[in-house]
Amino acid sequence: MEAQKPGPDGVALAQMAKQGSDLSKLHNIDFELRFPSQKAAQRADLQLLELAFTAEITRGKDDTDWVVKASKHMYPIESDLMGLRDKLNVIAAGGHGTYVGWKAKVLQQKE
Repeated sequence: MEAQKPGPDGVALAQMAKQGSDLSKLHNIDFELRFPSQKAAQRADLQLLELAFTAEITRGKDDTDWVVKASKHMYPIESDLMGLRDKLNVIAAGGHGTYVGWKAKVLQQKE
């Protein structure tokens, strides 16, 4: 039986750990969604607030889309990130947008 490969969230967490991030600490994790209209971005923003995110809407670099950057202060746990990925994909699809992914700064362990 072949071992299951980690998903994109597991790969990103492994990379953070490799860079020296202490995954047992709370992190500010930033998620990005893109939408074709300001109205869709604003609807997504309201949904994200209901899920305890802080969010901001900005215009995309080439003015063809709207970017929602949502942040959450949480422990970087793969199963939690996978659950959020599912929710964010649903929110994005509801506004004909896309969930781009997440990133977090490396939090070093204190010596």
